[in-house]
Amino acid sequence: MHGSFNSSKLYQEDLLIQQIGKSYHQSLTILITDPWRAGAFEGFPETGAKKEGKMSKQRLLTGHEVEPMSEEWFTKKAQGHSTFTHGIVRILPDGWLYPGTTPRFLDRIQSVKFRNDDVIVLTFPKSGTTWMQEIIWTMLFNPNLDNPQATQPLLVRSADISSDMLFDSVNIQDVNPESLYATFNKMCPGKSVDDGVAVQCVDATPGQRVIKCHYPLELMPPDLLDKTKVVYVARNPKDMVLSFYHFYKVIKVFDYKDSLDSFIKLFMENDLVYCPFWPHIKQAWQKRNHPNLHFVFYEDLKADIQGELRKINQFLSTGLTEQQLKNVVQHTSFSSMKSRGDPIPDKGLFNKELHQSSGGYFRKGVTGDWKNHFSPELNQEMDKWIKDNIGDSGIRFKMD
Repeated sequence: MHGSFNSSKLYQEDLLIQQIGKSYHQSLTILITDPWRAGAFEGFPETGAKKEGKMSKQRLLTGHEVEPMSEEWFTKKAQGHSTFTHGIVRILPDGWLYPGTTPRFLDRIQSVKFRNDDVIVLTFPKSGTTWMQEIIWTMLFNPNLDNPQATQPLLVRSADISSDMLFDSVNIQDVNPESLYATFNKMCPGKSVDDGVAVQCVDATPGQRVIKCHYPLELMPPDLLDKTKVVYVARNPKDMVLSFYHFYKVIKVFDYKDSLDSFIKLFMENDLVYCPFWPHIKQAWQKRNHPNLHFVFYEDLKADIQGELRKINQFLSTGLTEQQLKNVVQHTSFSSMKSRGDPIPDKGLFNKELHQSSGGYFRKGVTGDWKNHFSPELNQEMDKWIKDNIGDSGIRFKMD
């Protein structure tokens, strides 16, 4: 589909979103300039050559340069999945790969007023994010397991501030996230969805907030750790990429159809959305001794959840008793969370058949499952990739 982009072709899109007994019609006129949506960068400072019918490179408010991916890249790298209708960009110098709408949301996040009592759960995807979100939310708001709000979907209680990039005006017609928009209309009356649903819901949330985020630290506000606590969860890359593969297959905006081996090759070459993996984890690892950042490995949570919760209890100064910590352990166990259903309220986000056959959002939640899926050759290749990238960082993953 990506080879069909035409420069300066005008698209008229009609977006009809049904919600709570009513509907509204939003007409969007979008200029596609090969191979990304020009409107995503409207108002951004330019660098490089003047506009002469070609897309100039742009810079974020953080100073990072934004580079659109070429049609050649789409031809070589994006054949196994639909990716995004409005193109893909890299954020330089580390090369973060994101949908073309991402830069405006990254700039919007710079104006979010993060609070002293906020807790941000920050991860590379499929590293235990949802588990940690529920752990933190339960510790803060439901340690006695008597809060009726705990029955709400997790992403309603704890918004993903990095999720707006996934829903451009074409993709959103396929997934139609009614519950997300219902929450948005309730929390942000009169506001435009074009300015970001999740980021505006975060802004509008009163009191203490638990916020999910998949962006790396370097793309967040530079003073974030001066005032806000961050819990970073890291997972061994073999189990993480296996879970990432299933995620890419069942989420409609990715719709990945190629093999696991091909997927892992793209992952190691930093050619999947959210990549690269290593700068993401290393940036947090380098800050692991910062008083406002708590770094935890997924495998340590699995091995000694009570002990790890004691550390988080101390980090957050929540003052929970041992019994309350046991309550949190019970409520956030894999079996308990799976029994309560998906944390995402909108089922239209998923490929229904694949989602059900793969076990749903909570697939297995184990360590070492990669051994059941990796060939000896793939395992050897990934071992070399891990060794080459870990270097002398001091990061040590538990693979079993």
